[in-house]
Amino acid sequence: MNQSPPRPPARRPTPARQRGIVLIVAMIMLVVISLLAAMSVRNATSSEKVTGNVRFTELANQSAEIALRVCEQAVLANVQSATPLPTNADGVAMTIQGVSTPPLYTNTAVVWDASPKHAALYPVDSTDVNFSATLKTFERRPECLVERMQVTNLANTAVSSTRSYIITARGFGPDVRSATPGRPSGTEVFLQSILELD
Repeated sequence: MNQSPPRPPARRPTPARQRGIVLIVAMIMLVVISLLAAMSVRNATSSEKVTGNVRFTELANQSAEIALRVCEQAVLANVQSATPLPTNADGVAMTIQGVSTPPLYTNTAVVWDASPKHAALYPVDSTDVNFSATLKTFERRPECLVERMQVTNLANTAVSSTRSYIITARGFGPDVRSATPGRPSGTEVFLQSILELD
């Protein structure tokens, strides 16, 4: 019989030396994903803050609009039909200030942020801005200031015969907690209108 020569046992290839590249790639991907997740959380928080600030500004604007409307209506009623100017629940009466140079509304430190509150400021009643005593949106009530205004022609020679008033209102957002006079800590909005009556 013919015997074939014995075959040498099959040699298994020796495993190549592992370099750990998979571990390094996995670690890099983990770091990248962690950074992306942290940025997403930070952006979501920033968006919430921006949304909250927009809400506070809009509410302060509404508060100032209410004060402006209340004061305009009171001045119109007073001028057109001699209705007395209103007195709020605290006993503070609205007044119409005379013409002053510069106008009072421009003096923030003396008029708007004075402590105690300047006599020319009229705080609007809480019932005008809050739905009820138990559901208060605004802790600090809006304020208004009514001043007579002198109107002259372009040549600055003739004084107009019309009665003109400048009404400035300041509204506060719900983030303004204190009802004490002085500079508020939070959102505030100023609005102004001019009434010119014959």
